[in-house]
Amino acid sequence: MTMHKSPAPATSVRVDDGLSWLLTKFVERVTGVSGALLVSRDGLKMAVSGLQIDQADRAAAWMASLHSLARSAGSISGSEYGGFRQAIVEDDGVLVFVMSADHAVAEQTGDRTGLVGSVLGVLASPGADPNTVGFEMSLLVKSVADHLVTATRNGERPDGGR
Repeated sequence: MTMHKSPAPATSVRVDDGLSWLLTKFVERVTGVSGALLVSRDGLKMAVSGLQIDQADRAAAWMASLHSLARSAGSISGSEYGGFRQAIVEDDGVLVFVMSADHAVAEQTGDRTGLVGSVLGVLASPGADPNTVGFEMSLLVKSVADHLVTATRNGERPDGGR
């Protein structure tokens, strides 16, 4: 007899068990938040909660692109490290928050060179409090900063770990 696993619910894409549970708790806990996504700077999904597969794929690419644009725009101000921390996009039906995790990693490791960081994206209802969502995102990023460094191709992390 062949046993078939039941498919994952459409609202919970399993990408990486390591941090997806944390995003799920974040979505459940923060009022107005409907989805969260952790992606590498080049748009690869690392953890997802509250999004269908096709939504997560599109959101990962879009959030990484927005992160890149915001970092380059930040360089106009003359900031040595790009200075970008967060962008908020407001639409009639959704608020989209995109936060760089690089600054939190740099604060914990004391190193701003060679970072291959991540991007946290959050979808919220238009009525969500942007201050609360942004604050909670910042706490989340700081609490797991050491897990937000993406390994390079040779398998070494910029901070010397594996």
